[in-house]
Amino acid sequence: MLLPVALAAAVPVGGDVFFPAALADEPVSANSGLPVEADPWQGLPPGPGREIVFGLCQACHSLAIVKQQGLDRDSWDETLVWMVEEQGMPALNAEAWKLILDYLTTHYGADPG
Repeated sequence: MLLPVALAAAVPVGGDVFFPAALADEPVSANSGLPVEADPWQGLPPGPGREIVFGLCQACHSLAIVKQQGLDRDSWDETLVWMVEEQGMPALNAEAWKLILDYLTTHYGADPG
């Protein structure tokens, strides 16, 4: 039986991000098909904003929560406001806010169909 094991937090190293190795027998990432230990982004698809979404979101909760939401842009915006005002997420400048909203809406937006 495989037990889910969270990866340790990302640690910035000279502008790059270092991801400590996870334990063996990790579940497979749904995004890449690679073992989670080989997918440091834990299934987040590539694109502008991925790094900031990864860093901010997984600092407090599983990325699975983000990936299952399927919210429209306004709902993602309301969620981010709530995270800052009620959950202690750091306040962001307008550029970072837009980058996160664009990423979340593109990859985890409401399914129109």
